[in-house]
Amino acid sequence: MKKIYAFVLMAAMAAGAMADDFVSDGTGNVYTFNSLSQIEGTGVTLQDDGSYLVSANFTIAEGDVLQLVNNDVIKMANGVQITVNGNADFAPADTAVVTRDAEGSNPKGFWMLGENGNAELKNVTFEYVGVVFGGENSSLHADNCTFTLHNGKSSSSGALSFNASCGNNIVENCYFIENSVNAIGNGSTNPVGIIIRNNVFWHNTTSNRNKPQINMSVGGAYDVIIADNQVIGGQFTMSGGIGLSNMMGMAHSGINIIENNYIADNRYGITTIGSVDAIIRNNTMINNCYETNPNNGGSCISIYDSSSSANVYIEGNWMEGGLWGITVPTGAPNINLGKVEDPEAEDYNPGNNTFVNNGNNGVLYDLFNNGTATIWAQGNTWNVTEQTEENIEEVIYHQVDDPSKGLVIFMPAKSPVTAVDEIKAAELTDGLYYDLMGVPTQNPTNGIYIHNGKKILVK
Repeated sequence: MKKIYAFVLMAAMAAGAMADDFVSDGTGNVYTFNSLSQIEGTGVTLQDDGSYLVSANFTIAEGDVLQLVNNDVIKMANGVQITVNGNADFAPADTAVVTRDAEGSNPKGFWMLGENGNAELKNVTFEYVGVVFGGENSSLHADNCTFTLHNGKSSSSGALSFNASCGNNIVENCYFIENSVNAIGNGSTNPVGIIIRNNVFWHNTTSNRNKPQINMSVGGAYDVIIADNQVIGGQFTMSGGIGLSNMMGMAHSGINIIENNYIADNRYGITTIGSVDAIIRNNTMINNCYETNPNNGGSCISIYDSSSSANVYIEGNWMEGGLWGITVPTGAPNINLGKVEDPEAEDYNPGNNTFVNNGNNGVLYDLFNNGTATIWAQGNTWNVTEQTEENIEEVIYHQVDDPSKGLVIFMPAKSPVTAVDEIKAAELTDGLYYDLMGVPTQNPTNGIYIHNGKKILVK
């Protein structure tokens, strides 16, 4: 009986502590950190250096707004969580910084969970602090923000993570640098609609967990578009580049597109797991080979589908320096890697994928079909000196090698260019051009660049 009383007493004390946290009144007020510092019990205090110390949890109720003001510096203490059930107006004109209060502090960061609360994040640096977002009727827009050194305390799903299904989310022009967990992610049961565009992901998942830097679960009617990003790994043995998954086998009618990304130095480049319909187009993948055991990964592209229901269209990708080019570990997904026979057909695909030096243990593997479905793979340039059927068979594993596997239909192949396509600077089209070190530019000068999965010589 004494133990029961002790438990009840501790629960009451915990409830009392939570009840003491400041909660705004939800009457449509706009709160800044300066105004909060003038309200007793918020835990926000103005420091001598002009920064604001947040030493206790507080909540902004639905209907209210939390605002970051230009040049704000917010320092969060160990374990502190700021909950925003209303709107987050984090869009200072020039800059604001949210960081920890001292070395060794691990704040829980921002939890923006309002069902009708939107978040505008612009020109903000989040350092050691993450953002968790999610609400059925809410959306997030992050532009020109930096998420760095996230401690993983707010969520293991990402420095920016989504814990509820919601649509119309946009992350653009942002930097994700050396976060302990992956950069962006969501839970397997809560798909989101999101555009991830023109961002830089650099050396994330420093804890070397088995997650890609961009890790999105898909489902429902939500679209996921990942385009024009740089995804540069830290040569970690567990962390990959970009991943789309449907672990719960959810029905989905959305569009999933991965295109025009530069992906280098990860454990692997791109992977889809489960029933995922995807378009993988015009990506450049270089040296995504840091898996220590080739049997466990290291592919430029891997399509894992035990449900045999995925539809994946692959066109115009440059795949170089992986342990494998493209792998199909299991199942019978419908993969169209190139189907050139009828240009008027609905499933026409010119191919235009290029394989360069993908292999392990002294053997080249451009395409490894360990599944049971037929794969169309016409119109591609394989890693052989001459694009003949006999030569290409040497870099493809399929039904010819094991009758239980699916057939790969790869002829006709595409004749390789003798060196690189030449183009004059005045004839350049819009988009990013990557030099051979992976540095992007929209205005390339003389030299060799990769653009839309092709090497070009700008003169």
